[in-house]
Parts: sequence; structure tokens; C-alpha cells
Amino acid sequence: MDYMVRLAVPLLLAALLPACSNWSGFGFDARGPEMQRIREALGLKEGMTVADIGAGKGELSSALASEVGTGGRIFATEVDRGRIEALAGKFRREKLANVVVVEGGTSDTRLPSACCDAIVLRRVYHHLTDTAGINASLLRSLRPGGVLAVIDFPPPFFLSRGDSGVPAKAVIAEATSAGFELLRLIDDWPGRGPLESYCVLLRKPS
Repeated sequence: MDYMVRLAVPLLLAALLPACSNWSGFGFDARGPEMQRIREALGLKEGMTVADIGAGKGELSSALASEVGTGGRIFATEVDRGRIEALAGKFRREKLANVVVVEGGTSDTRLPSACCDAIVLRRVYHHLTDTAGINASLLRSLRPGGVLAVIDFPPPFFLSRGDSGVPAKAVIAEATSAGFELLRLIDDWPGRGPLESYCVLLRKPS
């Protein structure tokens, strides 16, 4: 089996390399096709409150802040102190007064209860170490009828769940066990180059 895995890796990379030639990486482009899909999935409107869990460099949070306007609010969460400080500096420079940076935890988003109309985890779920704790926290932070979008990618067939991705069926099973209702699985999500990507769309029961 180890021999087959070692053989499969270079063959897969060779197959993917031509498709990667025009790929710019995993960052978020607010002008790209993914933003339109997020807008539709979350039903973004002015005045909404949305959380970006695991905000990274903050590109998506900035785009969401523009969507909800000055009357709305964005919570941008991170667990790393350096990233939290970098996010706060970014939003100050961009004069985005409607973005609140939150220091999250590995088992709790640390968001206020019933604070959000929508929550998005973009390529974050596969990093979670306590999915039960985070899912319970996400459910608590959403208002009744609020929407959760989990955007991620499955691991390659020769790798297990972890930094290499997470199967959509695992996300669905874990989120519904926490009390979410599945709305739909979007399996043609853009934004990850040649590898497939998906969005699991869920709702907190009304």
C-alpha cells in the first residue's frame, strides 16, 4: 500500500500541473466568481450581521463589510494573536468601523449568542480539532433561521482528513448532529484551482 501511495502522488501532481498554470493560489478575490456565490448563499443584504470564522488575512471580511454596509456588522475571528493584531490593523487602515475582530478558541467561536444572521467558514473547517464544540458554538451564535456556509474541499483519495481537506459528508453529519438543518450541498464551488471544492449550506431551525 505504501508503494502505491508513493507512486500515486507524483502521477497526480503531474496530472494537475497543467491545470495549475493559471491558478493564483488560495487567497480570496472579492472581484472573482466566488464572491457572487457567497452573496447568493448567505442572502447578503445591507444591515445584516455576518461572522467570518478563521478570517485569515481578512480579505473576505472586508468584502462582507462592503456588502452589509455601515448599518451592518462583521465579526472576524481568529485564534492566533499575531493574526488578530494584523486583522485589527488592516481594518483600521481600511476605515472599516463595522468590522469587529474576535479572538476565538479551538472549541468556541466566542461570539455573542444569537448575534448573527449568517456565518461563513471558508476553507477553515478541515483545520478544526473540536468540531462538536465549534458546531455547538456556531449554532448558539446564529439567530433562528440564520444560515451557515461551510466552504471546503475533500482530501485527495490517498490522504486522510486533516490539513488536506474534509469530506462534505463529514461536515453534514457533524453539523446536523449539532442541530443544524441541511439546506443543500453545492458541489461546484469556485476558487480552488484544479481541485474540486464545495459549499455545505445549513440553517439554524426557526
